[in-house]
Amino acid sequence: MKQCVIFGGGELTGEVHIPRSALVIAADSGYSHCQRLSLDPHVIIGDFDSFSGELPTAAQIIKAPPEKDDTDMILAIRHALERGYKDITLYGALGGRMGHTLANISALEFIEEHGGTGRIADGKYIISVQSEGVREYTNDKYSYISLFSLTKSSEIMAEGLKYGGKIRLERAFPLGVSNEFISDKAVINVISGRILAVSEK
Repeated sequence: MKQCVIFGGGELTGEVHIPRSALVIAADSGYSHCQRLSLDPHVIIGDFDSFSGELPTAAQIIKAPPEKDDTDMILAIRHALERGYKDITLYGALGGRMGHTLANISALEFIEEHGGTGRIADGKYIISVQSEGVREYTNDKYSYISLFSLTKSSEIMAEGLKYGGKIRLERAFPLGVSNEFISDKAVINVISGRILAVSEK
């Protein structure tokens, strides 16, 4: 899948990995992170209510009205999806205002529902959404992986975790919190439902 990296205006910690051919988008004040990283985004998009500095002439600038239904992050995700980018990594998507953090986690479901694969990355967490099917999760020195149902319930089969096998997760009960890797990778088959996976160092 074509890869896209989007910078939001939240906290940016840890290393940033930009695939060579990736589309780089800054969502509003996410451009500040690009400036600190000496990174030239291809697109800068938003209503610019949280960034008032000078914008580069080399990037495509897409301005949106402040009164809108989409967050700046969703605008950036829509733009990526419309251009055929289905593998999307969000940086600067955690911290700051709690409402924005929750909105960005919700945006992972938006990506999944539109045929993509998304993740939030920072120095401590990798957060992703998985619908029905099999996916591998790499143990990159993570202490825990927590699995939560985003639907009323989810049936999963987990391998490579301390608490594995067939598991039923309920949205209203956090059974899957703080599971642990016991191998280099975990393989999770979502038999039914949709889950949120949080790898944590």
